[in-house]
Amino acid sequence: MFWSLKLLTVRGIPIRVHASFLLVLFYAAYIGFSSRTGAGWSRGVIFMVAFILLLFLCVVMHELGHSLVAQLFGVKVQDITLWPIGGVARMTRLPERPYQEFLMTAAGPATNVLLAIFLGILALVIIGPQQLLDVLLSPWLLNVTLAEMSGLSLLLLLLVNNVILALFNLIPAFPMDGGRLLRSFLAALIPFGRATAIASVVGQVIAVIMTTLALLTGNFTLALVGAFVFIAALGERRQATIHANFQGLRVRQAMQSIGPRLHPLQTLGEAASLAATSPQAAYLVVDGGRLAGALLRSDLLAALRRAGPAARVGQHVRRNVAQLAPDEPLERLQERLDDSPAAVVVEAGQVIGVITQGDLVHLAELLAVHAEALPRG
Repeated sequence: MFWSLKLLTVRGIPIRVHASFLLVLFYAAYIGFSSRTGAGWSRGVIFMVAFILLLFLCVVMHELGHSLVAQLFGVKVQDITLWPIGGVARMTRLPERPYQEFLMTAAGPATNVLLAIFLGILALVIIGPQQLLDVLLSPWLLNVTLAEMSGLSLLLLLLVNNVILALFNLIPAFPMDGGRLLRSFLAALIPFGRATAIASVVGQVIAVIMTTLALLTGNFTLALVGAFVFIAALGERRQATIHANFQGLRVRQAMQSIGPRLHPLQTLGEAASLAATSPQAAYLVVDGGRLAGALLRSDLLAALRRAGPAARVGQHVRRNVAQLAPDEPLERLQERLDDSPAAVVVEAGQVIGVITQGDLVHLAELLAVHAEALPRG
């Protein structure tokens, strides 16, 4: 993924951190610096940076909880990426059965609960049951303990935040785990598309309430979270609609004919001449009978503006082109095209067609109006 650094691999799952995550560390360092005076500023900086790093380690474990259970159900996990707002596990598809999605989703908050229990036991051993109970039940004493920026402060801070992560994620609103748990429960009783629609509406209602409360209390961060949840719920509903419209269809029913082929040594100007008479979404680039990649129409236009008509096609070709079988289910194709906006359809070793994300969008728009436009089977 662009602007991300791979840290390690766990059970075949790359763990990445996006460059924007540095902003969180800088902000944490600033908070630590401003919270201490005199010679103690370095302690504040070290404490806050250590807290953020350990908290995001808990976030990675949360996402691994989802991912490892997903792997048990045969779902491929592409990677886990840390962003300033949290972690995201990218999967090629959802589990096929509602109970599988339920278990996969529940594994994330369950991981945070287990981490909170482990940290609680550790704190219990260090300071004893009575003192731990006093600290956790007294907001004033808890604030005093956390303000000390000691090892105990770090332990308690991580404990409290794991509880918050578990509870916050259980709010029944997409894209949080609670929304997916609600959807998987409903999907066991009603069709998947309808279950998603109901769960997304519930999420949007919660998002509106959340944003309203945030504006009334002046909590700008909560308002942003509410807006994000509202938009994400809408996106989830649209994806579910597309998924439902594609059920029973195959890749061969959505693919486009190959059309004219390009050579890597052709100029962009020559490619533009072909594009003017054959307005396809993507063109195959072939070198000596071997598929070199694909050139999307959008890529051609961008390359013409940037490099001019004299530049060669081979300098702008997309080489990470997915290969599909013609009888693959169409409802899974959207997820396959996340990292590759175009794909070639291969049968018996021969390329017989090409398909792009744009093709899927156009087909989805048609099927939304007339679902019987293509035969299903």
